[in-house]
Amino acid sequence: MTVLYAAAAVFVALIIIAWLTPRAAMPRPPAESEPVQSPPGTPSDAAAFTATAEPSGTDAGAAGTTAPSSETQRNRTMHVAITVNGRRYERQVEPRLLLVHFIRDLGALTGTKVGCDTSQCGACIVLLDGMSVKSCTCLAVQADGCEVTTIEGLATGGELHPIQDAFWEKHGLQCGFCTPGMVFASHELLTHTPDPTDDEIRQGLEGNMCRCTGYQNIVRAVRHAADQMSERSRE
Repeated sequence: MTVLYAAAAVFVALIIIAWLTPRAAMPRPPAESEPVQSPPGTPSDAAAFTATAEPSGTDAGAAGTTAPSSETQRNRTMHVAITVNGRRYERQVEPRLLLVHFIRDLGALTGTKVGCDTSQCGACIVLLDGMSVKSCTCLAVQADGCEVTTIEGLATGGELHPIQDAFWEKHGLQCGFCTPGMVFASHELLTHTPDPTDDEIRQGLEGNMCRCTGYQNIVRAVRHAADQMSERSRE
């Protein structure tokens, strides 16, 4: 116990000595009205702000901005020339513009649908130089100099293409949203496989989605189209 009392006495004595010892004066923070002194050779905050915030050229602040010149806008776009259904279109487009939007923005060519934006449904399929492509994953600049055929341009002389006619005859459509893509997927299939089996038809259409028909009549329509096209080729 004596040792404990001695230790406590020493601890209290140390606290009293520390309290009575004069402490170094802590720097007082400047008042709001007092200027902040910068070290010698260091620019003041105001000067630094002025040096960094001064606008220059096209990097001016919002208050001094001007609209981009026509030359600047042209530098941000690319010139393309695309033939759609036999008609040549020349446009200045952004490099990121998708072919499907280029086609639909031309006016009345809205048969090409935007269904999923992820290349899953096939509603946006068109013919690009005779080959079926999903135009939602093809840039307009990639089609520069190419020929595009949309569903509006598949019929000739006011007569439906045999595939279009087969979809009509065999009720291979309901709401019609997926039909343009189905027609062009069928076109691609029958170009390479003129006499497909039902399994080959289903495999050829596996990249297209229909939410209405259940695909049975679509398969019948493609088979009927194959028969009609085969008969025409023999005439």
